[in-house]
Amino acid sequence: MKQQFLTLCETYIKRDGVNDLINWLLKEDFFTAPASTKYHGSHEGGLLEHSLNVYNCLKKSIEINGLQDTYNDESIAIAALFHDLCKINLYVKGTRNVKENGQWIQKEIYEHDERFPCGHGEKSVIILQNFIRLTADEILSIRAHMGGFDSSVRAGEYFIGKIFERCKLALLLHFADMEATYLLEKRA
Repeated sequence: MKQQFLTLCETYIKRDGVNDLINWLLKEDFFTAPASTKYHGSHEGGLLEHSLNVYNCLKKSIEINGLQDTYNDESIAIAALFHDLCKINLYVKGTRNVKENGQWIQKEIYEHDERFPCGHGEKSVIILQNFIRLTADEILSIRAHMGGFDSSVRAGEYFIGKIFERCKLALLLHFADMEATYLLEKRA
């Protein structure tokens, strides 16, 4: 999976700074991190697996909806492969006592250890912008990829819907994220 990810980046992403971004990913835990603590991809390498699943789902959705001429391969790869960079160095291993077959056992789990709490999509955009320049549609897509699960929606904000009205890539990235999460990936 790591090689597949790197090949996609090398093939489709030609922006200044992408090599620095890839080198940073190689130094951090992107390729070994889980995608969540207890939901989808809550295992070593889950974030990488999820990112590739979202890419494949988004690519398929772009084609099904006839938007290949609207969104280029570079934007598709950036939005899908990097939408969850906020999860880098976010999870740490811990333990919890759980009951299995009537016996209490200590089980290894992942726990949240947020050191830069500025929002989910926002954090991914900030990280990316430290390395490569993003288009407006890429920013909106990554920012809004959580859709109704975004904390701003719970607070009564409506801008996620406005983003979806304006940017089809954002809506399709959200759908791809949901398809990967709920249809393709194992839940703990």
